[in-house]
Amino acid sequence: MDEIEGILTKYDRAHLERLFTSTPDGDQLALAFYEDAAEMLDILSRLRNIDRNPTGFSIDDAPILGLLVRTWKLLQLIVWIYREDSAEYAAIAERSLLEAAVTATYLLRSDQSTMEDYRRCSYRSRFKMLEQAASGSKYYRSKAGHRLLRSINEKLAREGLDEHSFKEQIRNGWRVQGKTFHAIFKEVVDENMYAVAYGASSESVHGSWLEVRSNSLRGNVNRGFLPLYEPLRASVGHVSLIVPFATLPFGEWAARVHLDIPYIARVLGFIDKVNGRLLDKYMSLFYGV
Repeated sequence: MDEIEGILTKYDRAHLERLFTSTPDGDQLALAFYEDAAEMLDILSRLRNIDRNPTGFSIDDAPILGLLVRTWKLLQLIVWIYREDSAEYAAIAERSLLEAAVTATYLLRSDQSTMEDYRRCSYRSRFKMLEQAASGSKYYRSKAGHRLLRSINEKLAREGLDEHSFKEQIRNGWRVQGKTFHAIFKEVVDENMYAVAYGASSESVHGSWLEVRSNSLRGNVNRGFLPLYEPLRASVGHVSLIVPFATLPFGEWAARVHLDIPYIARVLGFIDKVNGRLLDKYMSLFYGV
């Protein structure tokens, strides 16, 4: 808690006034705030109620904890990408952050069977490898193939699973509860944010025509196109669209594992309030909203 308080003390009235100004200095302070937000989420992910979890977290909690850690790490990465003036690459990390945070929240609101289904669905590619090995694929007779199969079987054994444990997952197309990510997103977040936040960032992952045209080419249809070599820059304010997704699951995690809910709610409330002001600033600056 002392580490978080050390961060919060920086944000006095004078600091906040500079942060909310539409200046290069304000942009740098915004990046510093996003870094501080990631650090505070990092600290929250380390908290543990010793009475409930004296030595660590069970396998029924661990997937959520892992997704929380993944969330703040990706937020750190996104800020680093913006600092490097290579914002076009941020969308790739943003998509991964959205998946981690939304999935964590969905699991927090689900029962133990959904948690188990989530873990089993992650074996999709490994299960395919086992099938290939059983069908006589030459690769799995090599030393590298043997090592890979041994690693897969060790992972299965640690969870008490084998190649016969995935009938439900196969029936559901290896989707958690048979749901697409879009369906899960709609249960957790406003559906209208799907295209804005997740759909647009997915284009960077898949290399859609509009993404390639915007970030890797210059020119137009009439005069032809040429390569665009330099990474594109973008307003640091775009990070404000992602921060609410990052904070989303941490409050429910605190309730699940019996942490100091009022204190954590105050920390998350601070992050969301400051980020909301930043989002308003950048929306007004660039879109006149």
